[in-house]
Amino acid sequence: MALIFLFAIVSFLSENWGANQKPGFVETFIAKWALGFFRRTDSDVPNPLPPTPQNLEEGHRLYDKECALCHGLDGKGQGEKGLQFYPPAPSLVERTTEISDGQIQAIVSRGVRYTAMPSFAKELTPDEIWKIALWVRRIPQQKSVASDK
Repeated sequence: MALIFLFAIVSFLSENWGANQKPGFVETFIAKWALGFFRRTDSDVPNPLPPTPQNLEEGHRLYDKECALCHGLDGKGQGEKGLQFYPPAPSLVERTTEISDGQIQAIVSRGVRYTAMPSFAKELTPDEIWKIALWVRRIPQQKSVASDK
């Protein structure tokens, strides 16, 4: 146990903690472990709102207002010339198949501690958060529609 603890301390101290570089092994491991709780929490909660044109339009509007600054209008996350967060804002284009609507709702509602992802539970109603989840689900489809034009 003492060797594991010593390795953890040395690894922690040798990590580069700057926001302008990729995380090291220890930080990546800890972040994946911590974010794994969101993947288990609320994963089976279905979205109570149907993806009607009105709900999608409202979700798009709310996403543009509340989420696009960090995740980008196209949902691709942190770009080379955009805001530099650490850990970086993830791409919603590539990751939406990995998480459920319930998990999206939990992340938007609660935020993610030690990241730039705030909680929107006081700013948005539960229905507004579910509408954002509907739109986030559509972002990869919007990308393919835009590339077809």
